[in-house]
Amino acid sequence: MIKKLDTALQNLGLSADWFNELKSELEAEKLVTENGLLSTTDEDVTDEFEQLDAEVEGVDEDDESNVDMNNISPVMQAVYKVRGKKC
Repeated sequence: MIKKLDTALQNLGLSADWFNELKSELEAEKLVTENGLLSTTDEDVTDEFEQLDAEVEGVDEDDESNVDMNNISPVMQAVYKVRGKKC
């Protein structure tokens, strides 16, 4: 490393290792910004899923956000129509 840079870093209370790490991160960011990331493969998704230790919930047939328009009153149907939902 250049002596002046080393001295300047020491005067700021910073280490050469910190500077090198920062420089590496900036170069990596520049590379990704200019070239993008590699496409994700199914294997990548599977690996990430396994690392998450996630469980997928089944579809809730009684989900309150689903409304059966045949089972509600005409007044409530009108409310849904006003809000932009179709019966």
